[in-house]
Amino acid sequence: MRRLTRSELASRVGPRPPSDAFWRRAIDRGEAALGVGADAVGGARDRDPEPTEPLDTGDIVDVDDHAFVVVGAERTEAGGRIYRIELVTDPGAE
Repeated sequence: MRRLTRSELASRVGPRPPSDAFWRRAIDRGEAALGVGADAVGGARDRDPEPTEPLDTGDIVDVDDHAFVVVGAERTEAGGRIYRIELVTDPGAE
């Protein structure tokens, strides 16, 4: 498990990181799907025989005062990934 800032995530996912609007919608909904192109997967980018993932299940991404956890990942036909993320709620906030 890794804990990443929004800017660290942006450096891992390529030239088009998630926008402010993406994060606002994710916070409002409490979940989102983050698509990453094949060029952001290490094996494709570095010609490494074992692909390295920009994110793994259980990783946490901090966005301002919010945190998201990666709850799932799917490979796309083009070799990219779709990561499902969910907002981590503070149990004391209710």
